[in-house]
Amino acid sequence: MDFGWTPAQRAVHDRMRALGAEADGAAPDERMRVLARGGALGLPIARDLGGEGLDLVTTALAYEGLGAALRDGGVLLAAGAHLFGVALLLARVGTPAQQRAWLPRMASGDCMATVAATEAGAGSDVASVQARADRTPAGYRLTGEKRYVTWADRADVYFAIARDGGEGRPGGAPARGLTALLVPRAGADAADAPRVRPGAPLATAGLRGARLAPVSFCGCEVGPDALLGRAGAGLAVFQIAMTYERALILAFRLGAMERALGEAVRFAREREIGGQAIARHEAVAHRVAQMKLRLETSRLLIYRAAWELDQGHRGQAEAALAKWHAADSAVLFALDDLRLRGGAGYLEESGLPSAVDDALGGSIHSGTSDVLATVVARWLGL
Repeated sequence: MDFGWTPAQRAVHDRMRALGAEADGAAPDERMRVLARGGALGLPIARDLGGEGLDLVTTALAYEGLGAALRDGGVLLAAGAHLFGVALLLARVGTPAQQRAWLPRMASGDCMATVAATEAGAGSDVASVQARADRTPAGYRLTGEKRYVTWADRADVYFAIARDGGEGRPGGAPARGLTALLVPRAGADAADAPRVRPGAPLATAGLRGARLAPVSFCGCEVGPDALLGRAGAGLAVFQIAMTYERALILAFRLGAMERALGEAVRFAREREIGGQAIARHEAVAHRVAQMKLRLETSRLLIYRAAWELDQGHRGQAEAALAKWHAADSAVLFALDDLRLRGGAGYLEESGLPSAVDDALGGSIHSGTSDVLATVVARWLGL
């Protein structure tokens, strides 16, 4: 088992770290464009489809590099939803025609994608969604309301999950299960009422760069080429998307924790009380050591999940473990980082309260700890 990195992988990491620094210095509304220009939105996409053809382990390392320099966790979350939640799904289950139509534009950032699954009555339980995908002679009509959609007001296409209404089928009999559709924001009826209506970004406590907002699908008419996988098998398609997303969505958080750890070590060495560096106090040293432990265990689980997917394995349990542990570790890590500074850490100007809010958001999106624990328990046969 090799725990090292090749020179080529290191070069990718360093390039993405430099790109993250460039994005960090840009205006908030420009950061996604900087990431797109630097190739961060297509790293694991095949070369003949506009990407770099990287394996997922290397892609995770690249996003760790981004997170080490770019402090805007929200825009990195949105980039991950685009790449891991939609683009990789298309690369896995999309038809050749769908891949040719969408992936080059997704890889370049010319077309931004996002996941529209959560509803008022269907968050963790996606099988309970009430949005409808009714059959029509020309394809599907999508109607429903989605909540907490990342990059909602700037997305060009939405990966939507809806209940297969069956309208237009012989006898009007509904199909069982859910249907997954790739819904463009603009379409033939764009001159009339918009068929996709994103709301204003929500005032979230953290991850504001992710621009979470509701989205209304107002009888959107899409053709049969919008269907991902089989009609009625949308839950399986969604699980594939979530496996990729859970495995990789917090890879950037590794870089953020590495950066914060370095800052914490320097602070503990330089901050003196009574003429002695606080690092000499065992309680302080142990707190920083626990931060290191959380970083390294999160790193191992994320790279293990990426490796499983690279090997062609299902990786559902590994992805759930990675996201579960990394998200919970990031929250504890951010709290320890704040407590280390005492009262100064509680000031907004320190940036640490915002880091706590960002980390808390990471414990909710892509599956809460309880949801992920259920995935792992079922994998164990419980």
